[in-house]
Amino acid sequence: MSARDYMTIGEVVDRLIAAYPDLSISKLRFLEDEGLISPERTPGGYRKFTQADLQRVELVLRLQKDHFLPLAVIREKLAEYDKGRIPAELRQSAVIAEPVALPLDEAEATLVEDAPSSLGVPVSFVRELAEFGLVEVTKGDHGDEISRADVTIVHATWDLRRFGVEPRHLRMYETFADREAAFFSQILMPAFLHRTPETRQKLVETLNELTSLTDELKSRLLRRSLGRVFEDLG
Repeated sequence: MSARDYMTIGEVVDRLIAAYPDLSISKLRFLEDEGLISPERTPGGYRKFTQADLQRVELVLRLQKDHFLPLAVIREKLAEYDKGRIPAELRQSAVIAEPVALPLDEAEATLVEDAPSSLGVPVSFVRELAEFGLVEVTKGDHGDEISRADVTIVHATWDLRRFGVEPRHLRMYETFADREAAFFSQILMPAFLHRTPETRQKLVETLNELTSLTDELKSRLLRRSLGRVFEDLG
């Protein structure tokens, strides 16, 4: 990406054409007409693709290429994803669709009082998660709200209740996340002291790669530990 904080439609094609040879400017326009992507416009009417827009385009293309889904179904999957739930077809691509967000990045928010209708969980549950530090409730223009990233946490923790896991049991994950964030900050901060658009973009890409690698490491270590715990049940 150049010094500006967005890409043109042609630059998006250039970024993705190697992985998706049939991609073209006209296809991106078609996806926009179908409501699958919605880039902003410059005062002159040109499309502005942010990093989030690029990732959404790639998500649509992956669903087409890997799962052969029609646009109507892709639209349903994206609507489900936008509400914080990750459909089965998107789980392998979730890391691409939902990158690490830096503190100054804008993020969609959901009103806490709308939790029953928009998230399908009681307001009291969201408040309980906030009490244990699992989500962050902030004051918005229309009342208390949580970020899109926290919406995903709400759904995951609500589903865990089926196994008897309550918010109070999950406080350790917030502690682990804080420790890992401090560790990443310690090793990366010296390289990203100068906050230019280029270094900011590089920081996001580096953090996404780090979180992907450490997620895989944690998953493997957990599976190994569980294997030791339950080895006598084989």
